[in-house]
Amino acid sequence: MNDQQQDKPNVVLEQKKAADKAFTLPLRILRWLLPGDRIRTFVYLNLLAKPRKFLHRALNGFYRFDQVYEVLKGFRREFRGPFSILEFGTAQGYAFAKILYATRYLKMEDDVVVHGFDSFEGMSITDDEADQGLFSNDWIEGSYAASYDTLRDYCEKKKYRNYRIHKGFFEDSMTPELIEQLQEEQPILVWIDCDYYTSSVTVFERLLPILPTGCAVYFDDLEFNFGSRFTGEARLVHEVNSGKSAMTWN
Repeated sequence: MNDQQQDKPNVVLEQKKAADKAFTLPLRILRWLLPGDRIRTFVYLNLLAKPRKFLHRALNGFYRFDQVYEVLKGFRREFRGPFSILEFGTAQGYAFAKILYATRYLKMEDDVVVHGFDSFEGMSITDDEADQGLFSNDWIEGSYAASYDTLRDYCEKKKYRNYRIHKGFFEDSMTPELIEQLQEEQPILVWIDCDYYTSSVTVFERLLPILPTGCAVYFDDLEFNFGSRFTGEARLVHEVNSGKSAMTWN
């Protein structure tokens, strides 16, 4: 696969100023129309702040799937498959279903296989310092437990044919045979929702040596511990960017 540069959107200062001005204009009108600070505050909190907060959450909730469409369209435009998308930490399958639908919407079901990896038993116990929250562990044993059968039945009901669900712990499900297969179905997007640093490392120990140039990697829990490079997925990002080999992790 040829080298591919990922275009990144730039934040234009003038556009930001225009957006800020557009938002503050209703506030200035509100101040002019309504008498008294109490009434203005009530109207602002209930008629402006609440809808704005709802819209912000709604947009951010879908934002992380924007890149799925961008990656798929980019590879469809520049290369020919077969490709694969890998999600680690599938749980109930919310993101997995969104990714599968993206391949259908873009008519790429014949070109992209979506792989989901999860034990379906929920979070396990870990005493590794890299997995601990600032004050306590943010996750409870058994959190995010899900049903493999329910997810499989959903995919069958929707008549998806380009999916594979790998049930088990990552060190067991990422077999040498699967790694060999992924060298034929080159990954174009890796979705890391492992929560723990130790789980994420297990993935990269096997996966990083075969990732092709241009593959996008998304980390769902990068802000754990405020994005500290000493814990969680942020630690793995720091180590990879620092040139630490996936073959020499310890």
